[in-house]
Amino acid sequence: MADLAPWEPLAQGGTPTPPTDSPLPMFLLAQQARRASGTERQRLASELNGLLEDVVAEGGGRPEADAFHRLLEGGTLDGLVDSDGRSCRAATVESLLALGFPYALEVRPEDLEYLHKVPVAGAQLSPPRGGPFPALAVGLGALAVQVLLHAAGLIPLGGLLILQGLLSLVALAMLTVASVGSPLYRGALALLTVV
Repeated sequence: MADLAPWEPLAQGGTPTPPTDSPLPMFLLAQQARRASGTERQRLASELNGLLEDVVAEGGGRPEADAFHRLLEGGTLDGLVDSDGRSCRAATVESLLALGFPYALEVRPEDLEYLHKVPVAGAQLSPPRGGPFPALAVGLGALAVQVLLHAAGLIPLGGLLILQGLLSLVALAMLTVASVGSPLYRGALALLTVV
């Protein structure tokens, strides 16, 4: 009995911080975010999403994949959205997919469906910075080539060819101005398909 170390009480001063290579910080952040509200909840959700990105950036394996699965299966992430509008559940599914083979094959179909349906912040397509002018330049260039080929006598200039070029030009201009998914955008796509 003399060779045993003397017993000392634990130092008082808070709870020990889990090691960063453990999945425990993810679970703690998720639980804290679930209990919080308002901007604090969004801040914690942002921290959780950042932690998920860090884990994937460092390269993960089976322990990380299992931790991601536990987060997804527990329903802990339901309703957690960071300040950028990114869902923690979607970020976790993306992280699991980013781990690659074989872990990406273990993603449940309902999680993939959720990821497919959730809007991704910053992924909204918008018209190019130049507006319709680049498309107009391309269209006018194509028309100029047609006219030059006719002037050189290489192709006969037909009214249908000019009409096709003009319709393509109009469709390209509409595509650059219209927002994605709008009736104008769909009409321009249909016009390009016909032409």
